[in-house]
Amino acid sequence: MASFYFAPIPHLLSEFDSLRLAAIIRRMMNIIVGGTHGLGREIALALQEAGHDTFVVGRSYDEAEHGNGMRVDLSSAEESLQLAEKVKELSKTALNFWWVSGYGYNGDFTEQPEPAVMAAVNFGNVLPAAQAAFSVMVERTETSYFVVVSSTTGFKARKDEAVYAGTKHAQVGFTRSLGLESERLGSGARVALFMPGGMKTPFWDGNQPAVYDEFLEPAKVAEHLVSRVLKQAEPFYEEVMERGSL
Repeated sequence: MASFYFAPIPHLLSEFDSLRLAAIIRRMMNIIVGGTHGLGREIALALQEAGHDTFVVGRSYDEAEHGNGMRVDLSSAEESLQLAEKVKELSKTALNFWWVSGYGYNGDFTEQPEPAVMAAVNFGNVLPAAQAAFSVMVERTETSYFVVVSSTTGFKARKDEAVYAGTKHAQVGFTRSLGLESERLGSGARVALFMPGGMKTPFWDGNQPAVYDEFLEPAKVAEHLVSRVLKQAEPFYEEVMERGSL
């Protein structure tokens, strides 16, 4: 049976330090890739309602609905590079990076349409923007947050999600390694990896599994993530959030 590494729970910051970091994060731009719907949308709303600046990125971005941001189709390599350039532009001020984008597919690998597109959207085409953001973070002394929201599928095998599981395993390995890099560099960048289980999103409309009632509520997950990130005191933190845990 395969074994997986989980970082120890970090020392929590004092209430005073958490409030101080909350003030700092309000002066920073929070780039949310995948912030137009589902969990990403709830994270954006949680940050906005707490007074934080956000830059929402997604294929369905609408200024009137989402505020500051840009439309990006991550299936397009060209648009992904445009996003990376925008991140560099935004990095003139301190920033945080939230990676929440991705989509799923249930079915046989032999029948999945355009598996390479899923690999690009869920992983490959986000890397240019992620690299641009992290490069800025490690050059600065102030605390900043690089947050990746993956899935419990990132450390499990699935019988009908081969490509999706592959992208999530890649995402988990990447983030854990980036956490080690951040620690080695001794910068103010803090890397966080969250792996939630099934969530109640439109993906399941018309095809809800028997355990759907146990699935996580996106708004509750978003509230927990935002709160937990502000308490992070170590270079790297990861947390598994199984369905029914919130």
